[in-house]
Order: sequence, then C-alpha cells, then structure tokens
Amino acid sequence: MKILIFEMKTVCYNSYLYFGDALGAALASLGHTVEYFRMGDESLDDLEKYVGKKYDALIDFNSDLPRALMDDDTFFLDHVDAPFFDVLLDHPLYHHDSLKNKLSNFHIVCLDDNHRKYIEKYYPHIKSITVTPMTGELAFGKDTVDFNDYDNRKYDIMFSGTYTAPARLEASIKKLPDMIQNNIYELIDMMKDNTKLTIEDAVDILASNEIYDYINSDKPLHTQTFYLADAYVRCLNRKRLVESLDNCKHELHLFGSLWDELELKHATLHREIPFNLTFTIFAKSKLSVNIMPNFKAGSHDRVFSSQLNGAVALTDSTTLLSREYTHGHDILFYDLDNMDTVSEMVDYYLDNPQMLKKIAQAGYEKSFQNHTWTNIAQLLIESINQV
Repeated sequence: MKILIFEMKTVCYNSYLYFGDALGAALASLGHTVEYFRMGDESLDDLEKYVGKKYDALIDFNSDLPRALMDDDTFFLDHVDAPFFDVLLDHPLYHHDSLKNKLSNFHIVCLDDNHRKYIEKYYPHIKSITVTPMTGELAFGKDTVDFNDYDNRKYDIMFSGTYTAPARLEASIKKLPDMIQNNIYELIDMMKDNTKLTIEDAVDILASNEIYDYINSDKPLHTQTFYLADAYVRCLNRKRLVESLDNCKHELHLFGSLWDELELKHATLHREIPFNLTFTIFAKSKLSVNIMPNFKAGSHDRVFSSQLNGAVALTDSTTLLSREYTHGHDILFYDLDNMDTVSEMVDYYLDNPQMLKKIAQAGYEKSFQNHTWTNIAQLLIESINQV
C-alpha cells in the first residue's frame, strides 16, 4: 500500500508528531510505502501537489484538512484519490467543525467506543469508524524491560501532564451568555454527581429538561458549545487526583507545566518535556499515574506507554481496560468517586515492592502483546482494505 501521513501540528508536547512518525514506522515495517507531509518542512500551499494523486490512504491526527477548500469551494481532500482517515485523539465534540463536512471518502479512527457511537449517530456521512487506543514505545531503543533493576527505579510515583486550574475555565464560562453559563454548570453538576456519565449523555439529559428544542436542532453543534463543561470536569478530576497523591508518604514527581499554581505539600515539580521523552521517565518510574480525559470506553496512551516501559499503570477504569486487565494483577485501578483513598492504595503497593514488581511485569506482557504500534498499524490496514 501507498500511504500519506500528514503531520500538521506541533501541539501537546509534540505528541501529534510522535504519533505520525510511530504509525508510519510501523506501517513501513509491515511492508507499506509511507510518505509524509510535515508542516515546517513545507507550507500549506504545497498541499496542491497532491491534487490528482492516488494513494491507498491519507492519515492525519485531529485534522483541520476536512475544512480545506479549493478556489471553487470544493473540498481539497476530494481532489486526492484516496480515503481520508482522521485519527481523533479527543472526544468528537471538539472536532465538530471538521466532522460536519461531507467529504466523499471520510473515515475516522477514534479512541473510545462511545466516541464511535456518537459519530455514527450525528455524522452518518462518515464511511467507517475504527476504534483503537494509541500507544507508546520502549525507551532507550531497548527491545525489552529488565525487571531485575526495578527496585532501584528513580521515581516512586510519576505523573506527566499539564495542570489547568478549574478557576481558569470558570473565567471562560462567565464570559458566555447567561443561558449557556447555566447549562454548562448544570452539565458540570451532573458529571460530578455521576462519574460514569459521558458529556453526550449529560447533554441528552439537559435537552430533555430544557424548553429549547435541543434534540431537533443541531445537537452536535450544541454539544460542541458545551465543551467547557467537559473540560472543567477533566481539570477538576486531575486536580483532585494529584492532591490525593500528594498525601502519599512516597514521593510524587510531576512533569509538566503550571503545577506551581496548585498548592502542594510534598510533590517534586519538573519542567515539561517533549512527548517522546516521557518514555524515559516511565522507564525510571515504579508507578505511573493516569487519569482519563473523561473516556469511559477507551484508554489514554499513557496507560500502555507506562506498561511498555515497565511501570505499573495506576488509572481510573474504562470498559475497555476492565475487559482486558485485572486490578492487582496487571494494573491498578482507582475509583473517581473515592479519590481520597488513592494515596492509601499507592502507599500499600509501594510498601510491597515484590507485589508491585509482579504487577509491572504482567502489565508489560499484556501491553506488549496487545498495544503496540504494530497492533495499531495492522488494525488500520484492515480498515483500509475494507474501503
């Protein structure tokens, strides 16, 4: 197959660039021809060279390309003879402005089965939807993890990510019209009261209680309008989790920006680092912490990246993870409804290093078997073959 991968963005610690390079390398290792269009090396005007070209697939991440128009207002992607696969790394509500465009050969890869259902419901012009989490790789170019040195790992507990104070989002909410503000706070209260509730389910409940006819109007547009409710709950949960971990007797290490805005007692703060370098931190950690971005039926790549580098993944559960993993055997789960107890669980396992080491080994084996870039590339090739 001949595949073109677009690398258009350098945000989120360069994670998009990493995902593009890693997927391309895996596809190439399976014998496929991979080309790249990299912003920085080329300009938007250079996209015109693909008009009339033929590929087996075009791939981008959180793409803006479905909005790109030619001089005659037709879609740029409809002028390339290839199915277009947009890999959505967030909830689809954040990408409504791209998803709504009715390209002739539009396909989606998403991270959560609930996201698949959402896209099927509101964007019927999408030709296919593939569900797969993203992943990472072993640090230092190694082929396997040496668990003999596990007890000497430098970091007891580590978390990598940015801190956004909920107050920052409240300031944004208060700039909106009163009706939208009230709706957003209703949604926030619903999701705080029921941590299993997705943003789309919360919007459905809101719509059934409102005089305004959300259901028969442009529902996905309204859901996009309420993105601050989803973002607020994500930030609040991240704050509560780290505050609980800060009560551990073992040292917590935070890698990322703005953590100095959160009042913590014991945590050690480190600067933010490029995405691909987080793998080296996972490889030096006994326990790596994850909190889902409100995913309920998928996973964040941080879980598998941690496991592939021999760290125990500590995370809230999803239907995908609970189907594949067992708490205390190959992963550690905490409950979003009982985050105050996270520090006790973490201290217990760190006080029992042999038990923790066994969990790390089992998690590594499970992730190495099921959640590598080769696994993702093979699944994507199956989807391309079905087009």
